[in-house]
Amino acid sequence: MGTGREGTVFLAVHLGLEEYRAVKRVSKSFLNYEQFRREAFILKELRHPGIPIIFDLEEDESYSYLIEEYLEGDSLYDLVKKQGHLSRELTVFYGIQLASIINYLHLAGTTPILHLDLQPKNLLLCHDTIKLIDFGLAASIKEANEPGERYGTVGCAAPEQYQTDGVLDERTDIYAIGTILCYLYTGTFPVLPFIPDPSMDPGLAAVIGQCVCKEKENRFSTAQELMERLCQLQETGTDAKKRLQSSSLTIALSGSKSGAGTTHIGIGLSVYLRNQGYPNLLEEKQDSLMGASLFKFTKAKRDSCGLLHYRNLVVKPYYGPGVKLKDPPFRVRLMDWGENLRQAVSMEPDAVILVCDSSIWNTIHACEAVEEVVKSKIPYAVIYNHWVIGMKIFTPKGIGQSAFFRAPFFPDPFTVCDESEIFYQAVTNAILMGKGGIHKRNFQFRHWIKVMMKRFRTRERHRSGKD
Repeated sequence: MGTGREGTVFLAVHLGLEEYRAVKRVSKSFLNYEQFRREAFILKELRHPGIPIIFDLEEDESYSYLIEEYLEGDSLYDLVKKQGHLSRELTVFYGIQLASIINYLHLAGTTPILHLDLQPKNLLLCHDTIKLIDFGLAASIKEANEPGERYGTVGCAAPEQYQTDGVLDERTDIYAIGTILCYLYTGTFPVLPFIPDPSMDPGLAAVIGQCVCKEKENRFSTAQELMERLCQLQETGTDAKKRLQSSSLTIALSGSKSGAGTTHIGIGLSVYLRNQGYPNLLEEKQDSLMGASLFKFTKAKRDSCGLLHYRNLVVKPYYGPGVKLKDPPFRVRLMDWGENLRQAVSMEPDAVILVCDSSIWNTIHACEAVEEVVKSKIPYAVIYNHWVIGMKIFTPKGIGQSAFFRAPFFPDPFTVCDESEIFYQAVTNAILMGKGGIHKRNFQFRHWIKVMMKRFRTRERHRSGKD
């Protein structure tokens, strides 16, 4: 799989369990061989979802072999390089996971274990779970403060790591967490003294600023304290957000006809939810060729679960009934059924999103599809696509309009703009808030229309030269 300074990593298969393993082979002539063994002994005692499992340590006359959990995914460094900086919500979501891992590490031994090399390249994103790798510099507080050379990653290492007499402790790792949060949120590492850009979210900027204080005494005292502060930033108060954080949630998407734009809406909703800090999987439930086209266009790799990763989208293409794959660990799933509405409803999902073509000649098909969704008594939202301002939308008589929406035009569903964010927020609330949220949904729908009309008029004034 790769060769580095310490040795070579192989991909192996356990013949009895039929599971992949990563085998790290290090020569016994390696200068830092004892450091490698120390890393192995540290890791074999740790059990946390964010730390790779060490299964065994073998050796022969020339090499030692560290047999560990095989991890699939991009590093946070590669993620930002590919798709740009992350949203506030996604940064907080990943930050909570990282703080949890470091808090466990600091409390795992009789004395705290320090990682001392936290950086985006050492954090893998595996099905939206952060995995911390490369424990080559990890040490107990006593070992970390012994005389000798010190190492760290420029931009992430705390100031005391550059001083031979600087005392290293838990707050040294906390400094590095702050630099990672800044990198995820802005795409750059902080420069001391840290002065946040005015466009940054004030709450998140304050957390980053406290992490990267030059004086350790002014940083968060523990990773637990940092994690609790990040949890406060999640703002989990609304009913819709509580539902998204439930044990599982399945949302079925279907169109009133072929070409209504169901896949386009599904991609946009998936990207929106991920940007809001809710990892999800978009599954292609019928052969629309979307997965095949995405694979051909992006050259994206499939993982062992058959998933394609492109920018901030994770999609499972349609493989047919004969292909059996591991079930990926996603709690929120979006099922794209194309025009197969009856099958989508028959699967009894938690909510249904019906996408209708707004063309007047498709009115009958749209009304029949709406009636079928309403009859199922499953929470729903109806989206009218391909509409233009001034076009009248015909809806079935006797059905309340609180869960009906007009989709704004956004040619790139992978990028969430202001209009699409307001739109998807309203749709999400409509299908998740339940019967008690009708007035609020109406308000959000009216607010969205006002915002869109205001921006449309502004653009028209600019085009006509009046403003």
